Amino acid sequence: MPAHPSSRSAPRALWIVLAVALLLRIWMAWANYGFVALDDYHDALALAVPAERAPVPDVIIRESGIRSPVPRLFIYGIGQTALAIGITEAITQVRFVYTALGLLSVTVVAAVWWMFARLGREDWGLHAAGWTGFHFLAVYLSTRTLLENLSLPFLTLAGVFLVLYHAEGRTRLLLGSLTALALASVFRFQAGVVLPVVLVVPIVRRAWRDLAAVTALGGVLFLVTGEIDALLRGGFHESLRAYVRYNIHESSGFGTSPWYAYVLLLAGTALLPLFVARYRAFPWREYGRRLWPLVAFVGVFVAAHSAVPHKEDRFMVPIMGAFLALLAPFSAHLVRVARRGWHSWRPVTFVAINATGILLLAAVPAQNNVIGPVRYLAHHPELRTVWSVAESAYPYPTAYSTRPLPERHEVDAIPLARLAEGDCGDVVIIRSDLLPRYREALSKLREIAVYGPGLPERLVIWINPENNLRRNPVHLFVPAGCRETT
Repeated sequence: MPAHPSSRSAPRALWIVLAVALLLRIWMAWANYGFVALDDYHDALALAVPAERAPVPDVIIRESGIRSPVPRLFIYGIGQTALAIGITEAITQVRFVYTALGLLSVTVVAAVWWMFARLGREDWGLHAAGWTGFHFLAVYLSTRTLLENLSLPFLTLAGVFLVLYHAEGRTRLLLGSLTALALASVFRFQAGVVLPVVLVVPIVRRAWRDLAAVTALGGVLFLVTGEIDALLRGGFHESLRAYVRYNIHESSGFGTSPWYAYVLLLAGTALLPLFVARYRAFPWREYGRRLWPLVAFVGVFVAAHSAVPHKEDRFMVPIMGAFLALLAPFSAHLVRVARRGWHSWRPVTFVAINATGILLLAAVPAQNNVIGPVRYLAHHPELRTVWSVAESAYPYPTAYSTRPLPERHEVDAIPLARLAEGDCGDVVIIRSDLLPRYREALSKLREIAVYGPGLPERLVIWINPENNLRRNPVHLFVPAGCRETT
């Protein structure tokens, strides 16, 4: 929530915001090399690193399943670029991929500022740059290989172009909005739910030629993207059709959430207590008149996703840039009317919350409890057999090791009969919540390492322990007689 700038100082302040936002993303990419969800690991990151062992594009396309191969090939290309410039260590390749995505996300910061500057509200623009540039979730998620994150910059740009078209009436801005939305939809099909908003704006303006032009372009884009998918997968929009079929028959099996789940999520993301105020003299009419297309973008996106029973937090990532931009006018107003300017409690709290969030997220890599054992095995080639008790070593993110790792064997109990006393070739992996169950068998093993999650993941475990068992700390054991592995 930056201080209210003068129009003369805004461009210089913007460059400062962009530079800091970029540095934060680079730091996050290098400090936190973990992954958010199984999907972004299996469907993207594991296809890119280690680049030397990455599957060839033909295999990536053939095994895309219900996903479009385009985002998978995009991440694969970044991994191959890392290899081409001489980066051969797996962790460094992961960091390179995350850094590249962080660089792409900075365009969101510039885009929202540009939108407000074109509207003549550079004060709103600088706050929008601050929200999108410094929000701890934006800094973190923008560096991950989530398909939703790949969609975010393009969906934000689609909203920006639409707001400017509404203000200026230039046809090319409307066509740019639809093109950006098409790109967002290639990376994440659900982004396309906001298409009606793109069509409504020229109707509201009674710009019938523009409506005809954007409809014609939509037909062309649908044909082009469908043909690209046909070339890659052998069927017109085969990826989209497979995705729709799958969700019709399978999505309900992944659990359901109440309709208001995303509303609460966005309220938390907005740091809602910062906005409790009377808003005297706030320009409500200007806000509504200028920004209603972006409000509609967010509203339609959230409403459409809320109507689907199965919900995951990451599904809201594509709309985050537009949502944070809509908060900017309110924060700009509150800072402007504050008696003590920058020293009012709101911007200080904003900085404190986001600085703390960024520090905590950068302190320990996400999924450290499963990445840690993989890195340990990579540095101890004498460990030749992995015994995963009750899926304690699931997932098994082998992409984080340049060296091929031993095969993982899933067992329901500690396989004491298969462990040769004094043989250091076996390692048993057990989650902390399972340790009491195997107390007697553990007396014959020796613990050599333990890897736990960072504070943010510990908080997730505390809030919902039953659905986050796999995030618990993981312990590595060898036979008691083994004295070589340390």
